[in-house]
Amino acid sequence: MKTVIDKNLIKADLFRILSMGFSYPEQEKCDDIDSIIHDLLNEGDLDLEIQGSLKSIQKSIDYKEILREYSRVFLKGTIPTTETAVCEKMNCVADAAAFYKAFGMTAKSGDSPDSIIYQLEFASLLLVKKTLAKDEEQSFIVEDAYQKFMDSHLTVLGEKFQAKLQTAEPIEFYNELSNLLVIITKKQN
Repeated sequence: MKTVIDKNLIKADLFRILSMGFSYPEQEKCDDIDSIIHDLLNEGDLDLEIQGSLKSIQKSIDYKEILREYSRVFLKGTIPTTETAVCEKMNCVADAAAFYKAFGMTAKSGDSPDSIIYQLEFASLLLVKKTLAKDEEQSFIVEDAYQKFMDSHLTVLGEKFQAKLQTAEPIEFYNELSNLLVIITKKQN
């Protein structure tokens, strides 16, 4: 039987897949996504909807096709990737950066902290930190931060980002990534 710790790490891996999947494509990232999905599917303790999304993502991994689509959808400005642009929310950069700083994470120089990529990476980091918490108090602090971050940033961003991405009629890889994003941001616990 799986424990809560295992479920946090599984969800952290799902957020890692999403973060890597929405970042600039590289062959190594595609290979890492495939490997993580393979490991998760072998766990056998995934919700059927998540299993279906992971299988669709895995079968649609084609580096050259993903690179072309990334250019069409994200680099040409068709679909924004920041919370400020997607949600039309002006105070989110400083707020997201404050969350990151509190847990030892910073965006790369020149990158926007409200990018969906960083937000997904941060959610993954918090779930790992919760798993590694030394005591109940530390676990509570991380869980509280995770819930507040999800409520004030990633849940709404995920839904709105997915809706905008669908308007670009993306390839299966990005379509399934965006579906997985909505599935796991709605299942916060």
